Amino acid sequence: MPILKTLEELKNYPFSPYEAPRKVLMAKPDYYKVAYKINPHMVDGEGHFPKIDEKRALFQWEKLKAKAEEFGLKVFVIPGQENFPDMVFAANQTLPIDSRHIILSKMAHAERSGEVQFFADFFENHGIETKRLPDEVIHFEGTGDAIWHFGMDLLWCGHGFRTDFSAVDYLGETLGLAVVPLELVDENFYHLDTCMCILDSKTVAWTPKAFSEESQQLIDSFFPVTIEIPYEEARDTLACNSWSIDGQNILIPLGAKTLKEKLINHKFIVHELDTGEFLKAGGSVFCMKLAFF
Repeated sequence: MPILKTLEELKNYPFSPYEAPRKVLMAKPDYYKVAYKINPHMVDGEGHFPKIDEKRALFQWEKLKAKAEEFGLKVFVIPGQENFPDMVFAANQTLPIDSRHIILSKMAHAERSGEVQFFADFFENHGIETKRLPDEVIHFEGTGDAIWHFGMDLLWCGHGFRTDFSAVDYLGETLGLAVVPLELVDENFYHLDTCMCILDSKTVAWTPKAFSEESQQLIDSFFPVTIEIPYEEARDTLACNSWSIDGQNILIPLGAKTLKEKLINHKFIVHELDTGEFLKAGGSVFCMKLAFF
């Protein structure tokens, strides 16, 4: 399977329909805190780790869980684990391929590597086959960097900070998935899900400066509707770390004013969620859940 690097290749590829996942896995923020720096969001202006209000973080997490259940999604929960404060960001440890197969991530930082096994145990206990990456894949961080196109068997894959291009090669050339590589160039947007949110089959919300010029052109040319979010808003509120539940209802971080206005203007239904405690670690709505088939 060729990796789809150009608009011409995308236009000519025979995509198949892909149903949106109806299951969600979340990790409870039992040990959530900011204990190290692996992205620019994890320190304040003076270089200090922000303090987490644990009760407020749990309340915000529970609100997200309840909202997913409100839309009829089946939510599974695994406990957080001591020494893994970022485990709550459940989008990063795996990539669901279909209802029977899950790819396990190879985390870029040693602080998070141990998280993966807990997610592997969950899926194996539920009869889903887990697949480890070969040695030639250097780093890959699951659905943080690999996002399924809404309604199509097309995988957008960010690379440059947490995911290496070797993962793109593996997903496309070895597994035979239709993969579009997107180069990330700004450390504030270290995962694809921090700067790009696919709202439906034709619409994307994004902040262009997070991408290389070539990737900008590809996104802008492929999507019929592009909703641009100002750089500062995307950085400070993680506006693009939103979640399209069904192509109509969009869960967004509280405070993303431009995104909210533009979504309403495009006839989407907006649901704001306060994720302020999780922004302190560089995560928000999309990061805090794994949608799977």
